[in-house]
Amino acid sequence: MKILAVDQARNSGWSVFNYDDKVLIASGSFSFPSRKYDFQTAIQRICDKVLELATEHNVNAVFLEDVMYRFNMDSFKKLSQLQGALIYMLESHGYLYHIVAPSAWQGYCKARDRTSKEVRAKVLEPSSDGKKATKQLSIQFVKDNFDITTTNDNLADAICIGFYAVNNINLVAKEEKEIMNE
Repeated sequence: MKILAVDQARNSGWSVFNYDDKVLIASGSFSFPSRKYDFQTAIQRICDKVLELATEHNVNAVFLEDVMYRFNMDSFKKLSQLQGALIYMLESHGYLYHIVAPSAWQGYCKARDRTSKEVRAKVLEPSSDGKKATKQLSIQFVKDNFDITTTNDNLADAICIGFYAVNNINLVAKEEKEIMNE
């Protein structure tokens, strides 16, 4: 059985894992920048790309990162709309899917923001390239655990989401439809 994990946005990362042996099979990224695509077109293209990846890799389930409100309401609304469009597309094509909380995969992969205690102790200084600590840590996790060197935090996050999913979410058959339990 294979799963697809997606860190979805205009700039997205994805990963495919073999669910049974927890092995990373493939990963990559795609982008639909605002200078080339209006928001509605980007949503359509992202949905098409996720469906293409799911079909190409013959996946049984898709894992999406949940949307969290941080500081920008407009970004939150757009990411929520994208998530809704992806859920609709996955439902329409009969895919099993699950929404993964960022705090869940970040905690499991030790890729969470620093605590105030860590900040005071100067554990993990801010990156010179301006990436948030969470992004630095997911990139480091992917390097340490999969021997993948990348600066693309979307790719690293997608690999972490997939790794979390294969290790923590049980796919269970129930009455002709599979369900997922964390």
